[in-house]
Amino acid sequence: MPGRTRERIALVGMTFIVVSCTRAAATPAPAPGPGSTTAAPNATANVPANAPPRRPPPSRDSLAKLRAVFVTQVMHDIAGRESQPAGEVFKNVQVLKNISAGDLVTKMDKEYGEAMGWNCTNCHRLAPQGNWASDTSNNKVRARFMQGMQDDINKVQLPKLFPKDTPKIGCATCHRGYNEPPPPAYLLPERGKPGGMPFPPARGNPPPGRGAQFSR
Repeated sequence: MPGRTRERIALVGMTFIVVSCTRAAATPAPAPGPGSTTAAPNATANVPANAPPRRPPPSRDSLAKLRAVFVTQVMHDIAGRESQPAGEVFKNVQVLKNISAGDLVTKMDKEYGEAMGWNCTNCHRLAPQGNWASDTSNNKVRARFMQGMQDDINKVQLPKLFPKDTPKIGCATCHRGYNEPPPPAYLLPERGKPGGMPFPPARGNPPPGRGAQFSR
């Protein structure tokens, strides 16, 4: 009798295992490979139906106007000290402390803001309160790292490849006006064609006011 009881218990256990396996969730199918006719899954498939639509970001013209308000205020505050080192005029400048204060403001606006499609408050969250030194934003920490990387490429790496007429990169070289650098799928048209860049000038003759920007 005890032996039959154990057999029944074992049978029930095996039945439970089989049923559990047949009800297990199916393994997600891998993404379709090149040439596959299977449609890729919709990126919004897991978004709740009642989720509010994502608000589109401000236009670049709007962001430029927002930055212009801050730039005007800062330049007013440092009037007469624009040519002094940025590290002496501003607090908590760690990477670009040796350029002039005026050049630092212009760099933040034209190189950082335009290249990233950002407003000043993306890095300086307390800018409306006049606190530019605060490090409350991780974006500001990342910006310092990225500036250091840019300096290494321009001052150390590129001169190894081009000892003469050394080109330079900037934030826009990769970011192209976006927070996330566009993927390779978003390539500009060929040089000389509509929407594409013009043909580069002769070596040693960069376009006026543009410097030797990387264009190879």
